[in-house]
Amino acid sequence: MKRESDLRIFVVALSLAVVCSVVVSVTAVMLQPIQAKNATINRNRNVLIACGEYNPKVSIKEAFKNIRIGFVKLGTAEFVESDDLSDFYRNFQQISSSPETSVNLPEKLPNIGYPSVPKRMPAYILQNENGQVSKVVIMVYGKGLWSTLYGFLSVKSDGRTVQGLTFYQHGETPGLGGKVDNKDWKQQWNGKKLYGKSGNVLISVIKGNVDQTAESAQYKVDGLSGATMTTNGVDNLIKFWVSDFAYGTFLKSLSSTRGK
Repeated sequence: MKRESDLRIFVVALSLAVVCSVVVSVTAVMLQPIQAKNATINRNRNVLIACGEYNPKVSIKEAFKNIRIGFVKLGTAEFVESDDLSDFYRNFQQISSSPETSVNLPEKLPNIGYPSVPKRMPAYILQNENGQVSKVVIMVYGKGLWSTLYGFLSVKSDGRTVQGLTFYQHGETPGLGGKVDNKDWKQQWNGKKLYGKSGNVLISVIKGNVDQTAESAQYKVDGLSGATMTTNGVDNLIKFWVSDFAYGTFLKSLSSTRGK
């Protein structure tokens, strides 16, 4: 009798485990479209935040009506429009590492913590009522201390003045590296210059505070107190993504292509 009782308990427990496993798997599959939609909404919201166009009273879909989305071929001024960027974000890890869709990084460039990046990267072009380019938003990413920081950098139509910066995903230490989410710190980026007169990258995130009386202040942003590694990571990723190897050529072409 005891052996039959033990067997019955085992069968019941096994059946419950199988049922629970199936329920969890089915739920996960059913939630995938919802999670993907929420991820897209979050990214698009951060695009709008970066360029100073986010208004909680206006739907994101409505706000995107005057935004052209597409891809920039790194190292060029080539912008190709696309109806949907979701496949890129969903398959980002594969795209950024596959030999067919990625490019290896030269050692001379700032280190973003990855050996390769996608050959084409997302860009969002904002237009005014006359159809002229007013701002652009580019995707940026790179390693911090504990995680990869994924964000958006917005640049004004001159191609060298920052509109804003925001990170939509990271796992940095709250209160330290997590200060990349601090509103006051992000506000510092507005108006900073990416390039010098000769086109060389001068923007930098420094250790400590910027001397606002110095002429070089226009190219510098305060470091994150107590978060040296995250500060270095942000400094490197911004310098890399605005370099001529990445989005630099595209950004510098903006001043000569306004209205197109």
